[in-house]
Amino acid sequence: MSGPGLLYAALACYAFAAVAVAIVRSQHRTGRLSRASIAVSSLGIALQLAFTVARTVSVGFLPFASRFEAMALFALAVQAAGLAVYLATRQHSAKLGTDALSAVLLLGALVSSGFHPGGGLNPILNSPWFAVHIVAAFAGYGCFSAGLAWSVSRLFDRALDLNPTATRRLALAGLVLLGAGILTGAMWADSSWGTYWNWDPKESWALLTWTVMMLFVHLGGRRPSRAAAGVFFGLAFALMLFTFFGINLLKWGLHRYQ
Repeated sequence: MSGPGLLYAALACYAFAAVAVAIVRSQHRTGRLSRASIAVSSLGIALQLAFTVARTVSVGFLPFASRFEAMALFALAVQAAGLAVYLATRQHSAKLGTDALSAVLLLGALVSSGFHPGGGLNPILNSPWFAVHIVAAFAGYGCFSAGLAWSVSRLFDRALDLNPTATRRLALAGLVLLGAGILTGAMWADSSWGTYWNWDPKESWALLTWTVMMLFVHLGGRRPSRAAAGVFFGLAFALMLFTFFGINLLKWGLHRYQ
């Protein structure tokens, strides 16, 4: 149960959900396929959560410490945020974006990073703040990713203009969650290293991502334009990718996934 089988099943669910909602969007029909997309997205999330529980029981701690586990968690956050937005708005274009992105992230976790059986936990990570920090930060990243999907889809689908405040709400949700991740990370750093903040690269780039979205909320107004949403969410997503991948490739700082 703690092996990759559940994740491959979740990947199939996310891919099917994307295909189903793409057909719904192209044919302008709702009904069975819309419900099927919701059902398989929910099933995929449940499968990933089942994997997380099984792996936690197997290794004795929450499995968020490796690059593989973090990418899988990123995929779960994007899928959950996309499904929540879809249930609130019933806009197919944005869900197509989050379904596709979560499938790509999960595929990357399984293929690029590769599945690794659970090993021992680095003593530095053995802190009650660790899981809270990781979950909150990635939940914020999920909201920002959903905002990017909405912003890109809005360039091609005028129906999304009927919900002009959606991007601002996603930005606000992401700010709260990522902000909570940064604050709990500071508490963790103080308990582990005796300092709340030391300008480690991943800390700094996460704060920069948060700052970019804070600027969007303040400068974009209550009904931000498509151009403003696309620019700010696109920049925030690029910063997220560098925070996650670039810092690890460059081998900077203390926050590198193995």
